[in-house]
Amino acid sequence: MRQFFHDDGKAALSKAVTAFEAVTSVELVIAVRPRSGDYPGPGILVGCVCALVTTAFLLYGEPEFDLHWFLVLPAFIGLTTGYAANLPTLQWLFTRSATREARVLQAARATFVEKGVADTRGRTGVLLYVSLVERVALVIADVGVREAVPASAWDPAVAAITGAVARGTKAIELVAPLAALAKLAGKHLPRAADDVNELPDEVHA
Repeated sequence: MRQFFHDDGKAALSKAVTAFEAVTSVELVIAVRPRSGDYPGPGILVGCVCALVTTAFLLYGEPEFDLHWFLVLPAFIGLTTGYAANLPTLQWLFTRSATREARVLQAARATFVEKGVADTRGRTGVLLYVSLVERVALVIADVGVREAVPASAWDPAVAAITGAVARGTKAIELVAPLAALAKLAGKHLPRAADDVNELPDEVHA
């Protein structure tokens, strides 16, 4: 989280939400999570393989080892390497993209409901959900936005945001693509004179 919000990125995103809603009736909510699920598979696999390799070395290597090493060393190596494999970068490498994306989608949908994004009076809420370990971002738009903004224009603007997160970008670098998305939303859903800020502008992290 600290790396993602480097250079006061959280404040920059909060300002981006305010600027976004200044030009459109769309209500933007940003939620950033360290991860959207647990991925024990890589740690278990790496730990078991390393424990097995250690046992083979004890059996066939030189010199001969006392029996107590067969109990202690494989367990120690297996647990240590298994724990190391649960670091975010290794989890990303050892987990299928489809698995990561499914966990993020599930968490994003829950956040969409939890933060009241579906409760705006014009059904014009949009959630930007960023999950850092998975390097996945999802932009979920309510029905009012989907009906008003053509997908042919919306999808490329969203792809600029999701692609940046997939590359491991920092929060501050999302400000520009969010401004471009705001311009597009404002073209089809301009801010009304009686517009009311229905959802908080702060970044949920």
